[in-house]
Amino acid sequence: MNNTSFSRFVRIPLRFALVGCFLCVLAGCDTFIRDFVPDESGFDGAVTVIEARRDGLCGVVTVRVPFLDIYGAPRVGKARMVIHRIQTKQAATVPAFCHVHYEMGVDGAKKWAERGWAVFTAVYDEEAPIAVSMGDGNNQARAIIQWAQRLPFIDGARLHLDGGSQGGYMALAMSADLFPVTSTTADAPVANWAYNFAYFEANRSLVAGYPSPMESPLPVMASVLQLADMSYEHFPRDLAHDTWFHLSPISQTARIANPVMVTIATGDMLVPMEQITAEHLHPHDPAKFPEGYARDFEGLAPSDKTRARLQDLPPPESVFSAVMPLQENSYVVTTAMRLGAEERPDKRPESTDRPWSREHQWNFCYLDEGSPEPFADHTTWAWDTVPDSFVAYYQETPPGTEILNAAKLERLLERYTGNLSNLPALNNGAPVNRRNFEYVEKRDVLHGLIAYAELGPVYEERLIALYNEASLKPFGAQVTLDALRHTFSELKP
Repeated sequence: MNNTSFSRFVRIPLRFALVGCFLCVLAGCDTFIRDFVPDESGFDGAVTVIEARRDGLCGVVTVRVPFLDIYGAPRVGKARMVIHRIQTKQAATVPAFCHVHYEMGVDGAKKWAERGWAVFTAVYDEEAPIAVSMGDGNNQARAIIQWAQRLPFIDGARLHLDGGSQGGYMALAMSADLFPVTSTTADAPVANWAYNFAYFEANRSLVAGYPSPMESPLPVMASVLQLADMSYEHFPRDLAHDTWFHLSPISQTARIANPVMVTIATGDMLVPMEQITAEHLHPHDPAKFPEGYARDFEGLAPSDKTRARLQDLPPPESVFSAVMPLQENSYVVTTAMRLGAEERPDKRPESTDRPWSREHQWNFCYLDEGSPEPFADHTTWAWDTVPDSFVAYYQETPPGTEILNAAKLERLLERYTGNLSNLPALNNGAPVNRRNFEYVEKRDVLHGLIAYAELGPVYEERLIALYNEASLKPFGAQVTLDALRHTFSELKP
């Protein structure tokens, strides 16, 4: 065979291979994501794959997630992971971005996957419907995050939590109980369930008797009152009951040790900003509201414990706050716009990064849109603000040793031993269950502590010092990284 024949011999199959690869891309070849996420087996709580497919340059994996509900009974939810194909080919582990409670669509998840995250979210359908956020929704979120941390390609020391409204509550609640968490973004978070539901109850009569919630004088608020009713099926109606305090992030701030960004608008009609701060508030105009409308924090918070605003609780030196003025080309979002009966303006606000401080753990960003309007939801005006620089910074920056503190370690040891304190009460008088299956729970605590200690000697030293002062000693009188690794290796379902 001469050289010309040989080169043709090589080029012809190469061309076919290149054409095949091109057609594979056009057809959405999913080989990179198929079998990338392993099925689990051999223990209660094992997660199994339903579907693995390709969407553009990302892989999308849907799974079944068993967990224990608030009564301790087994349930099964669903979750989804979105990851860029580049991340599936590299040896380095991938940081996890968990969007909690509400489902994040694939397109929204791809934004973060393209920035190097593996993105996790719950999936809801008839088979696995959404649950009350502070009820089974809380337990399902825990189980999804625990599954993410078990995946062999996930960086066990890099976890970002994200959520809005009830999901904002969930992001704070998960930050208080799970570990390691390296950063959190919570938009319009319910920080004080007692006050928020008291606000709903104070205004319930004002929206009663209308053909539909959207025809009432407080249309969006009327549409979400059922959240309170769904919660009362499990928890006491008495909002002064300690249950509502213990359900709320205002009771958990000591355990939230990672950097946090909270964003909320002055005109929020669903999660009044009054539960976050007493500053930057604008009084509502009574002439625009039905007679009797109330949102006064001091008057509605039903107990001394619940008269606490989120920004007032962390040490002042750990808090940074900033106010964002209305953006150029912002506009009032009318009810007709929400219903699709009125076109929105062509000119929109440009995406703007939210202000924050690297020197402070707690960052509060307040969107100043003036006084609340009765037709609003979480905002009256159209905004386009993003937490991108905050999320990117903590994606790349090594976690601080302070993401583990005494209160957080105590909670982790309670989770490990099954002796959780300050649990909310159910209507039947029993404490709510906040643990997953025994093996899953213990494994998660051990895995988190090991991942933290493996960050370096100063992390291990801090863990040892905090453990020495802890009231619970499930790993013996003293603890070391090697001892934790040994306990982990001996742990069996």
